[in-house]
Amino acid sequence: MRASLFDELSEKLAKDPRLTRRGGPRVDLSLLLFNARDEVRALWTAADATARAGEVSPELEAAVDRLRPIFGAR
Repeated sequence: MRASLFDELSEKLAKDPRLTRRGGPRVDLSLLLFNARDEVRALWTAADATARAGEVSPELEAAVDRLRPIFGAR
């Protein structure tokens, strides 16, 4: 299976995680996620609804719980 763009950028970031580096995979990853923010929000909404219905794998339920501070009610 080919790595996704997200996976490639994450791998590059893991190799050089410096915060002081200008540009690079950290900025690319930020732009990638920023540009897909509506889609990420839609994915969260669907996953949260599925988790609340109780028809989820433990992995999905755990992922939803980890993202709840970001996307859930404040």
